[in-house]
Amino acid sequence: MPMRARLLVLILLLCAGGPIAYADDTKEVRKAFREALKTEDWKTRREAYYVLSDYDGKAVVEEVLSAMTKEKNPAVVLTAIKVLAGFESLEAQEALVHTLRKGRGAKKTFVLLALTRQRGDKANDILLETLAGKDATSAAQAALALGKKQVEAAVPALVAKLKHKDWQLRAAAARGLRSLAQPPPPKPRPGASPAEIAKLPKKMPVPDFMKEPSISQALLASLQMSKGSERGAVIATLEAIHEKEYGLNIDAWKKVLAGEEVDKRTLRKRKYPPHIYGIPIYGRRIVLVLDNSLRTGDPHRFGSGARMRELCEVPGGRALLGSRLRTVRQFSAAHYKRCISDMPKDVKFELLIYDEVVKPVFGKLTSANGGTKKLAHQTIEEAKADNGIATFPALTQALDISGAKDSAAWKKGPDEIVFVTSNVPTAGEITDADVVGAAIAMKARLRMVPIHTIGIETHPYDMLRQIAEETGATYRNYYE
Repeated sequence: MPMRARLLVLILLLCAGGPIAYADDTKEVRKAFREALKTEDWKTRREAYYVLSDYDGKAVVEEVLSAMTKEKNPAVVLTAIKVLAGFESLEAQEALVHTLRKGRGAKKTFVLLALTRQRGDKANDILLETLAGKDATSAAQAALALGKKQVEAAVPALVAKLKHKDWQLRAAAARGLRSLAQPPPPKPRPGASPAEIAKLPKKMPVPDFMKEPSISQALLASLQMSKGSERGAVIATLEAIHEKEYGLNIDAWKKVLAGEEVDKRTLRKRKYPPHIYGIPIYGRRIVLVLDNSLRTGDPHRFGSGARMRELCEVPGGRALLGSRLRTVRQFSAAHYKRCISDMPKDVKFELLIYDEVVKPVFGKLTSANGGTKKLAHQTIEEAKADNGIATFPALTQALDISGAKDSAAWKKGPDEIVFVTSNVPTAGEITDADVVGAAIAMKARLRMVPIHTIGIETHPYDMLRQIAEETGATYRNYYE
């Protein structure tokens, strides 16, 4: 951030005095904070929240929440959420919990996201309470948080939510159970030697409590009734628990749960969804986002031999003619066109082609029929590459294709997004890759929309990985 802007914030805030020991004596610093927020420079506003993080108490919690509801820049909102998460005094915690129980709209959502970021187990009880509540959107976030925090006590409630009427909450419950089945491996101690790090396990065993048959039975029942991207979440959880890859093969999973051998005849019953870059796409409302920048005209590094054949094959489907795909654009176009061709009739989709600007094909989610598929193919083939990488606008438009409000997106928005890029963000209001990744991941997580990210050649690895991991999706790195 510019030194001038940083000094403005520090002068405004520090003039009120340093961090004060008494939580209720923050009138002047809160006044200075409000003055700092009047600037049009979003980086200055973000810095104001960072400075306010030194003041831990009820009044400051309320000040931050009030300011957040008026903030439009997602980078500033994210910072405010981090600041809220860092407030750990008893009165601050009580204020957060009270807002979560009694609040509405954005304030309630912000508090929930902050509590999920808090260290330790201090927020576990209120997250369990939220999971059991009637607000499906809040319960979905609680389900994800409890899984990430490895809260074993959440298992019964997560299993129960697999029967909920909202697919987003069913998907969140499945993802929460998947996180519990895949505890994170231990982190190396500070200063650990390479030899010590090499000895650490890369993967932890499935906990015994996740091997309870009733959990898998509930997941199988959910798989049989599921549609769309939630189906992918349920399958991923079954595969994590049993360490088998049977995908959408109900009979195979029935045999696994019965302790029987899965024979070849049963394996042939597997049904395959459309694939893109080797990723199965189960969604019923899909947005495909395709990079059309000048960099995509570069030759790819895959050659035409075994590696290219591997990259062009899909399970149960036809391979692409890899020998004809010489550039990044040709490689991506072939994958997108095949995915579109394989979409079932009950799918709705949109194709967004972006460079410096975002160019939708239909302007809305549209039925995947012969005519729309043909138009999408033709648009891909005729697209003229241009300069610029409008990452944030493209992903924002994909998430908002059926409405910018979370309530509209929850009911009618996409249930799966695919995003490919060959460069770092360069166009739009936000071009900082870290900010783009965090902002898009938060928005998509709130709507329970998995965003699969694919990087070909040089690309912002951490940004793509963050978006995919936070949304329960897949990240593919085609750099090498």
